[in-house]
Amino acid sequence: MEFGKVLPSELAHIEFKLPQDDPRTIQALKRGHGLKRFGVGAPVWGAKTWLGKVYPNGTGPKDFLSHYARQFNSIELNTTHYRIPDRETIERWQATTPEGFRFCPKFPQEISHHFPLSGRESLVKEFVGAVMGLGNRLGMSFLQLPPTFAPEDLGDLARFLKQLPAGFSIAVEVRHPAFFREHRLRDEYYDLMQTAGAHVVITDVAGRRDVLHLSLPTPRLMVRLIGNDLHPTDDVRISDWIARLQSWLKLGLEEVEFFIHQPGDTTAPDLIAKFIDQLNPACGLSLKNWEPMNQGEQLGFF
Repeated sequence: MEFGKVLPSELAHIEFKLPQDDPRTIQALKRGHGLKRFGVGAPVWGAKTWLGKVYPNGTGPKDFLSHYARQFNSIELNTTHYRIPDRETIERWQATTPEGFRFCPKFPQEISHHFPLSGRESLVKEFVGAVMGLGNRLGMSFLQLPPTFAPEDLGDLARFLKQLPAGFSIAVEVRHPAFFREHRLRDEYYDLMQTAGAHVVITDVAGRRDVLHLSLPTPRLMVRLIGNDLHPTDDVRISDWIARLQSWLKLGLEEVEFFIHQPGDTTAPDLIAKFIDQLNPACGLSLKNWEPMNQGEQLGFF
């Protein structure tokens, strides 16, 4: 079963309310200097079910990215988890997307899911060199560690982070239950991230409420909200997140990359639209929302 996935019949029995802030988060945010970027997007651009809805009917796969980048300002770039892109691909991605768009590439599984992390210097160098070719289209990179990566492996993560070039933005997701204590990150991990200037990934998923920590070591973060195909609980969850983000923005939050997943990703754009529609007035933002291709025919999606 996918990470944190539950049956639809179980959703009504899950506590989706966000926990209280870690007091360390408040202190980290107070060191921030105000919002510089708010990215919102999905984990894919190649969903054929978006034709006639997000993309014009008849759009070919080679043009999906250009249409995606007109509709959204960020992408959780999962394709790099399976293959390091070559120079031509990087140049095409950069040329296909507008100013202000950001790719958030996931580290290859050959790095993140094989130990030791710090023993793959040549692959890390190859990946970092490749994605840095995106120039100003490069957002936070994303290191997703497997459930087997435990607190006793933190020395390996520390060595890994030290080999990254200065200024290379990285957000890290951990999944081992021992990293979390009452929705807070354990001290050793939090301290390492703060010292390294690395950001955290907060994953909000139905079946693993323990990983929903609210411990920010820096005033920047990545949120991955895994929805449940527009179940009523999805609406409750985005409203709760908007209220929390509103609070964090007042404290000094500098950067957010907020990615919305749905099973099969067919309905991800629908929840994104609801999120942005509520986020803008609540937080005083003016993020562009995506526009359905056939407005009169798409009313049922909202």
